[in-house]
Amino acid sequence: MDKQNNNIEYTEDTITLMLDGDKEVECDILAIFEVDEQFYVALLPQTPIEGYEEGEYFLYRYASDGENVELSDIETDEEWEAVEDKFEELLDEEEFNLM
Repeated sequence: MDKQNNNIEYTEDTITLMLDGDKEVECDILAIFEVDEQFYVALLPQTPIEGYEEGEYFLYRYASDGENVELSDIETDEEWEAVEDKFEELLDEEEFNLM
């Protein structure tokens, strides 16, 4: 089921972001996870984006009421570090589970 909210369209596996200059970017949802009672989402663009390295992922605050999704920027360096650490921990666990 496709869902939409402002500049975000998503299915259960992908989100289409609207970047500056009205550029649409289709992203795979890598993970939705919680840090300190706040949910976050890790997104990986399906195609390269000028100015970003291949394989570079995006992290956003994530909220959903079941019908609509809202993404917002991570505002502080401390919050960013905590979220990035948790996501990298999840990646390490996934890699370990694939062994």
